Amino acid sequence: MTARRVLFRLLWPLVFALPLWVMFGRAFFGVPLGLQFVGQVFLVPLLFVGQVVAAGLVVARRSVRTGRAVSWLDAGLLGTAWVAQLALGFFLVDSSAGSRAASAFTAVAGGGLDLSTALFALSAVVTIASVIGLVASGVWQLLRETGERVAASMADLDRVAGLGVAQAGAAGNRPSATSGMRGPARGDGPVIRIEPRGEGDARRSDA
Repeated sequence: MTARRVLFRLLWPLVFALPLWVMFGRAFFGVPLGLQFVGQVFLVPLLFVGQVVAAGLVVARRSVRTGRAVSWLDAGLLGTAWVAQLALGFFLVDSSAGSRAASAFTAVAGGGLDLSTALFALSAVVTIASVIGLVASGVWQLLRETGERVAASMADLDRVAGLGVAQAGAAGNRPSATSGMRGPARGDGPVIRIEPRGEGDARRSDA
């Protein structure tokens, strides 16, 4: 969990920093920028846009924002993409293996042009594939989480509706306060009153 939270915090800073490293990495080691820089001016913005889209899809998920941690799938793809881009700053192809203008890898390891070219190609392929994988997995995870949230909301609505119907049925079957009284209520019909015989004779004599 800690590693995924660290990757979440590094997500946006590295989205901006790594494309700049790919473009200017060798310049930090004193290598002059030549024709390769012209190609990078057109290619690196595409890399930047792809990472912005991928990062936006990751952050769009509520689970990521709430937990402030990426998923394990995000972590694997992000780590691969970031390491590959770091490598591009070292393995960019040199114009001449024996010249003083050499990449950091050539200067340290003393490798030839063919080795630098192969490592550059490998790093570029891994970078492109991992960024595409980030976008695809971001769309899939976002749709899956949204679908689960909608299904949970519908289940809650169905449960609330079922409880309302059950309560209404129980209220309809409940006996009223006067249903247990015996005899007709006043005003519902004629009432026959039976009086004792003596009391009735006394009333007639008084009349």
